[in-house]
Amino acid sequence: MAETDILGDKTVISLNLQDDGTVAIKQSDLAKLLPTIDAATGDWLINGVDSGTKAKAPVLTISDTNGHWLIDGQDSGQVAIGTQGTQGAKGDAGVSFVINSVTIGEQASVTNAGTTSDVKLDIVLPKAAAGKDGVTPSFKIGSVTTGGSASVTDSVDGTTHTLNFVLPQPDLSAYTATDTLTKLLTDKVDKSTLTSYYTASQMDTKLSNKADLSTIANIADKDTVATLSDKVSKLQDQVNTQAQTIVKLNDSVNTLMAKIATLSSTSSTTNGK
Repeated sequence: MAETDILGDKTVISLNLQDDGTVAIKQSDLAKLLPTIDAATGDWLINGVDSGTKAKAPVLTISDTNGHWLIDGQDSGQVAIGTQGTQGAKGDAGVSFVINSVTIGEQASVTNAGTTSDVKLDIVLPKAAAGKDGVTPSFKIGSVTTGGSASVTDSVDGTTHTLNFVLPQPDLSAYTATDTLTKLLTDKVDKSTLTSYYTASQMDTKLSNKADLSTIANIADKDTVATLSDKVSKLQDQVNTQAQTIVKLNDSVNTLMAKIATLSSTSSTTNGK
C-alpha cells in the first residue's frame, strides 16, 4: 500500500528557537499539531481540516458464502479459510474406569484388576480404630434456694452431676396490695428470732401440720364450745337423775309384783279348802 502524506506540504505550525537552543511548544500549539478524528466520517482532521484519510482500522470478517476476507463488508477476493488437510492416524482407544470392589483391611490400598484401557479398581479401606466404652452419667438435685435471678450450676464428681438451683423470689404484688400485706404482717415475728425456742427446720415442720385460718373459719370459738360443753354436762346430770328414778320405780314395781303374786297364791289356797 502506498504511503499517504497526511500532513501534506502545508505548514501546520512554526516553532521559534529559544536563546538557549531549545524549542518551546505551547499547549495551544500542540492542539494544532496533533490530529483528531472526525466522528461523522472517521477521517483524520489536521488543524480542523478533513485530510480524507481514514483514522480507524477496517473491520475484517469472513464471508459465510465463499470464505473470503471482507474489509468493511467488501469482498477482498482473498481466501480466509484454508482447505481441509488429510485425515490423521487413528488415536488410542479411550480408557474406562469402574469400581470392582470395596473391602475393609488393615491398610488402605487401590489396585487395578483390569487392563490399562479397562480399569477395574479394587479398593481396600482401613479398619476403624476401636472406640472407648462410654460412661453413663448420673444426675441428682443438690440445693434449691431463692435469689435475684434463676440459675443452675453443675457440680461434677466423677460421673455424678449435682445440680444446684437458684429460683427467683416471686413477685406477690399482683396478688396482695402493699397496705393489706402490711396489716397481715403486723405483730408477726420473724422465724430467725425464734431460734432460741425452735430451729428453722423445726418451725417448718410444725407449721406444715397447721391448718390455714380459712379452713377453720366456720369452727365454733372457745366460749361457744365451753357453753355447749356445760349444757351437755347438765343434760348428762339430768339423764343420770332420771335413770336413778327409773331404777327406783323399777324396784317398786318389782316389789309390788311380788306382793300381788303372794296374794294370788294365798287366795288360791283358801278357796281350795
